[in-house]
Amino acid sequence: MQLNLRHDPEHCIPVPFMAQSAGERAAWARETAAAFATRRELAPDVATRIAAALEDVAAVTTDESRSLVIVGIEGRAIAPLTVFAVDERLSDDDQAAFLWSASALLPATTEILETEGFGVGISATLLERHGERDFGFERWLFLGEETTVAAILGPVAPYALAFVEEPAKAVLSTSTLEGFVPSSDRARVEALDRAVVRFGEDWPA
Repeated sequence: MQLNLRHDPEHCIPVPFMAQSAGERAAWARETAAAFATRRELAPDVATRIAAALEDVAAVTTDESRSLVIVGIEGRAIAPLTVFAVDERLSDDDQAAFLWSASALLPATTEILETEGFGVGISATLLERHGERDFGFERWLFLGEETTVAAILGPVAPYALAFVEEPAKAVLSTSTLEGFVPSSDRARVEALDRAVVRFGEDWPA
């Protein structure tokens, strides 16, 4: 299946899968970040941080997913968006487990949304603790008849999540997956919404 991410080049930098050495990925990240920063008239230190994000994302990108680095508020918010497809219909428990995280500090905030290419989907926004740091994440699931599309935005500083969320939503709202048939059963998404909330009911006080 061909996953095509449509993005705003003013806020998003695509990260292709590169079977290259660490040095080659670093060089690509520096050049790409410098070009983006020059076009957007961003400060040199912002270009350095964008390059670091691009290098990190390139190191973990596979040929089975598509990734972007989203840059908001003049480079003060930088976050990866990774989208991938699962060629099967996941169980309700697996879907809820993907949207939830054992590292969450608070119950998830969920939202049901409509998109052009993926149909109806659900998002879960989470504040998570990893080590001694807190990060914001947003996760999406779009349910097809036989395929599932999933996406993760983050990690990003919690305050900055709001500034990269809208470009990420725009990507997901207009992107397509070849052969994907969106589910017409909205009840599945509504049931998943309830399941995600239930996953967070026992979070520690």
